[in-house]
Amino acid sequence: MRTLYLMRHGQTLFNLRGKIQGACDSPFTKQGISQAQLARDYFLSQNVIFDHVYSSTQ
Repeated sequence: MRTLYLMRHGQTLFNLRGKIQGACDSPFTKQGISQAQLARDYFLSQNVIFDHVYSSTQ
């Protein structure tokens, strides 16, 4: 059995301001950093080990 995890990035400054991100880098907000840490903690607590990771450059 295989499991596919789909994730979106945490909140960014552009998200907070209602701007379209496009190809611009926008820093994480404090909430976005917290969201990323929660995701990390979940995968660690579930002993999830990824065989492959794919990420968009956008």
